[in-house]
Amino acid sequence: MIKTGFIKFSLLTLSLILAQAGLASAQIEITDFYSDFTSSDVTLFSQDRGKGTIVFEILYGREVVETQRVPVNLTPGKEVTKVIVWQTKPQHDYYTANASVYVDSKLIAQKSYPFTYGTSALPPFHIVDFSPGNSGVLLLLRPFNPSVVDIKIELLDGNDVVDAKTLKDISLIQPREISLNWPFLLEKDKKYLVRAKTYSHRLYSQPLINTYIASFTALEDVEILGSEVEVDEYGASITLRGKSQVPFDGILEIVMRNRETNATQTYRKIIEEVLTSGKEKTVGVVWENLPPGVYDVKILALNQENEVKDKYETVLRMPAPPPIKTPAIKRTPGFLALFSILTLILIRFFKKHV
Repeated sequence: MIKTGFIKFSLLTLSLILAQAGLASAQIEITDFYSDFTSSDVTLFSQDRGKGTIVFEILYGREVVETQRVPVNLTPGKEVTKVIVWQTKPQHDYYTANASVYVDSKLIAQKSYPFTYGTSALPPFHIVDFSPGNSGVLLLLRPFNPSVVDIKIELLDGNDVVDAKTLKDISLIQPREISLNWPFLLEKDKKYLVRAKTYSHRLYSQPLINTYIASFTALEDVEILGSEVEVDEYGASITLRGKSQVPFDGILEIVMRNRETNATQTYRKIIEEVLTSGKEKTVGVVWENLPPGVYDVKILALNQENEVKDKYETVLRMPAPPPIKTPAIKRTPGFLALFSILTLILIRFFKKHV
């Protein structure tokens, strides 16, 4: 016969084990999960520090269509969001997306999201242009019907959201252009993804959500402001403006070609400031030993690898220097003139005394 104390001890131990298991599963929570056939995102909240893996899946019935695994670092008391882009092209109408969180190969949390492809409701607008670039992103929306929409723009580095901004209650009655600038520096030659997540307002139901993906490679970019270029017989003044969040640290080069002799003369000057989007710098150059003539002037903005980022061309007529005028020299009376004057004085003297 089993003793009562042993039963109580066993029940207490089992309760502690179950409580610990429940606590472990509650340490990580999926607070948000969305998917369509373009992309998927999941947001986790953790009560503990650690490393885990998020497994994204698309299922058609019970058939797994695509699987992606994304590592995740967990920080106590903070949310973390991971985003993926699906690679498989849809073949059917109805699918289910799963997000499963594993820590030490143990399933901690899981959520599902059903979605449709061919029969999905269309948003009340069309995105005519979705152009991300070095300085920011541009969207052009054309409505089919008057509507109100929220738009969330995310800049992605791999699976991580490095910047996100949500524009609320955008009224679409006529074509609308939306532009955003990146608020931080980008890494040269890195490929970034940009996702637009739209929430179309609907009466008596949840917003209609759609996502759009575009990519770009971050590069240096700078502009020579043609309206600010001044070239004359003394030198040149040139203003440059940054057009990228990849810092531009470069050189200004001016190549002068004499149309008559075909001889060239090159001036190079380091741009003293590092230029980013919207930042301007004026550079001055003074000609040295430039012969008279008509010159084709080519102005180049070069990066440190001597790649041409922008150029501007104009023409200069270099005038010949004016002739030097020699001042007239005042001559003093010579010996003959002095002798003549003395002779006249002597003649007058003798006439008076004879």
